[in-house]
Amino acid sequence: MNYGVQVLGHPLIAELVETRFVPVIVKNNTANDAFAKLRASFEEPSWNNPVVRIIEADRKAVVPRLYGDWSLGRLSEVLAVALRARGEAVPFWLDDLRAETRAARRGWREAVFGMS
Repeated sequence: MNYGVQVLGHPLIAELVETRFVPVIVKNNTANDAFAKLRASFEEPSWNNPVVRIIEADRKAVVPRLYGDWSLGRLSEVLAVALRARGEAVPFWLDDLRAETRAARRGWREAVFGMS
């Protein structure tokens, strides 16, 4: 999976991150001294898999580091928790996106409801 394109690049996620957070990328597959120092300050190894951190200006974590589950649903869940922790409203569609991706992962594609 290409995390940057398929998950971080999802139009709704990208808009949310750009408008409600200050996104910063730290490359982990380079010997660049600035990135190396920043990675070291977070105790992140080089050549690591993607990691998402949501932190305050003082570098205190808002939510635990996201690692190992690079799904759209998991990132949606973490972003919702971070917004709630900061006392901000969670867009209705964020919980819907999480539920939709969870259902798709379970193989659920369609639901039919009857009304009378």
